[in-house]
Amino acid sequence: MITIKGYVVSKTLVNDPTGGRMIAIQIVEERESPGPVITGTDETSQMMRDVMPLVQQLLRSMPMVGPLMSGKVPIPRLLIWLNEDEAEALGPKLDVGDVVEIRIDNGKLELVKV
Repeated sequence: MITIKGYVVSKTLVNDPTGGRMIAIQIVEERESPGPVITGTDETSQMMRDVMPLVQQLLRSMPMVGPLMSGKVPIPRLLIWLNEDEAEALGPKLDVGDVVEIRIDNGKLELVKV
């Protein structure tokens, strides 16, 4: 079984070509972003390896830049389009910010609100 933990980042209501309404729900997973890779063996490269963690810590502490430097990146995992009846049958209403688990087992996909 595969389990993916993510959260709802958007929920959009649109009109489909037949005049009905569709709801698009997008779920992303947060992953740690890799740090900068500094190659080389000279003195400058070593100094950069020592200084980069301090620069990153300083940027994270700044109110305007901090959220952008959180060290996590959103990875799109699921985008599902449902008509209004299907959205009602989905079970608990999903809203932006809700944490969910996507479970995949033997060709069956299950969406569970955590």
